[in-house]
Amino acid sequence: MGEQVFDVVFIGGGPAGYQGAIRAAQLGMKVAVVESRELGGVCLNRGCIPTKAIRASVEVLSRARRAKAYGIEIETARPDIKAIIARKNKVVGLLRGGISQLFRSRSIEHLEGTGTLLSPREVEVETANGIIRLKAGKIVIATGSRPSIPSPFTGLTGENKGVLTTDDILEVSRVPASLLIVGAGAVGVEMASIMAELGSSVTLLEMKDRILPGEDLEMASYMTRMLKRQKVKVLTGLSVNEAAVGDKVTVMLSNGQKWEGDAVLMAAGRVPNVESIGLRAVGLAENGRPLAVNEHMETGISGIFAAGDVVGGWLLAHVAFAEGITAAENAAGLTSRMDYRVVPRCVFAFPEYAAVGLSEEEAKEQFPATAFSFPFKSLGMAQALGEWEGMVKLVVHEKNGQILGGHVIGPHAADLVAEIALAMRHQIPAKGIVDTIHTHPTLSEAVLETAQAACGQAIHMLPGEHTNK
Repeated sequence: MGEQVFDVVFIGGGPAGYQGAIRAAQLGMKVAVVESRELGGVCLNRGCIPTKAIRASVEVLSRARRAKAYGIEIETARPDIKAIIARKNKVVGLLRGGISQLFRSRSIEHLEGTGTLLSPREVEVETANGIIRLKAGKIVIATGSRPSIPSPFTGLTGENKGVLTTDDILEVSRVPASLLIVGAGAVGVEMASIMAELGSSVTLLEMKDRILPGEDLEMASYMTRMLKRQKVKVLTGLSVNEAAVGDKVTVMLSNGQKWEGDAVLMAAGRVPNVESIGLRAVGLAENGRPLAVNEHMETGISGIFAAGDVVGGWLLAHVAFAEGITAAENAAGLTSRMDYRVVPRCVFAFPEYAAVGLSEEEAKEQFPATAFSFPFKSLGMAQALGEWEGMVKLVVHEKNGQILGGHVIGPHAADLVAEIALAMRHQIPAKGIVDTIHTHPTLSEAVLETAQAACGQAIHMLPGEHTNK
C-alpha cells in the first residue's frame, strides 16, 4: 500500500471536480483527482457534450431537408446513426484529452480508481494496480449523480432490454422506430425533439400538467406546439403504473391507456452518488440524499467540501463548475460564496429554449412586473437565416426597470440568454441594454428590441404589440 500527501483531494473528476482541481492548482495547492470512470464526468461523456454533438448532426440533417427553401437542391438526406455516434465519440475523446492535458500542465495528479473516505483527512483509492492511501489537508466530494429508475422499470434498463437511460440513448446502434420518453423536463424535451428529427415516433410523458414544469407558462406552451409540429405526442398529467419487456416494451399508464413500442427512455431525474464512499467514516449521514453544504460548499465536517450533483439543487454542469471553483477557493483559504440568484438554464430542442430568473407568473406574484416580448420573425437576421420561430421575453420590475426574468425560445437561445444573465447579475436595468450598441445584423438584436419595448422605445413593432401585462 502506497501513501501520498496532497493539499486537497477531489473525489470525482466531473465538472465540479476537474474545474475545482484546476482552480486549486492555480492557487498553489498540490492537487489529486480520483476518478473511477472518464475525466469530465457525465456532462462530457454521457450528457451535455455528446448530446450536443448528436444534435449538431441532426441540425445538419434538418437543414438539408429544408435546403430547397434556401435555393439548394439536394436529392436525399438521411441519417446514419452509427456515423453520428462515431462523430460524437470523436468530439468527446478530443475534449477528454484536453482535460488530461490541462491536468498535466498544472501538475494535478489523476488517479484512476474508486475513492473512499477513511477519515476527514484520508482517502483510500482502489486502483487496478492496488490500494493507494492519500493524506489530504482538504477533501472535496464531487461524485456526481446517475439516472433515476422508477420502480416500474427496475431491472429493465439497457439497450437490449428496451428501457434506456440517458446514458444508453447516446450509444444506440439504431434509432427506435417508436420511443416513449418518461419525464418532460429539460432532458426529456430535448431528447424528444432530437429523436423525432431522427425519424422516431416519439411519445413524451409527464406526470405534471404540462411539459417543462416550473418554467414560464407561455414558453412551455410554445415548446409544446413546436414538439407537436415535429409529430411528438405529448401526454401530461399521467404516470406509469406497470412496465414489461418482451418483443416490444409495454407500459400501462395511470389512466388505463397502454403504450407499446420499441423502447422507453427514462428522463425522470437523477440521484446523487453517495453510496460506498465512506461518508459514515467521517461523520456524514449516509441516507441516499444529496450532501448538505453551506454557502462555502463545506459540509458539516470541517475541511470536507462537496460540489456538483452530489449536493442536489440545480443539477446543471455550469452550476457544478461554479460550485467546484467555490469549494476549491475555500479549501485554499479564501472566502468565496455560492450565489444561486442568477442561474441560466437551457433546453437544446428544436428550437432552443433558455431562461434565467423568474417566470412571468412567479414575477407577477412577487413584484409589480410587466412582461415584454419580441418575435424573431420581426428580426432581419432571423429572416436571413430562415430561423424565425420564437421570441425573447423580458419580465421587468415596473418601478425600477430591473430585469426579473429573461426567456428566449428560438435560434441560439442558449447563447442569447447570457446577456440577460449578465445584466441581472450586475443589476443592470433594461435601459442599460438599450444604451448598449448591438451589432447589426445579429440575433442579439432580439434582446435589444425587447429591452427597447420595456423602455417604451420599441422600433420594429407596432404600438401595443409587445406587452403581456
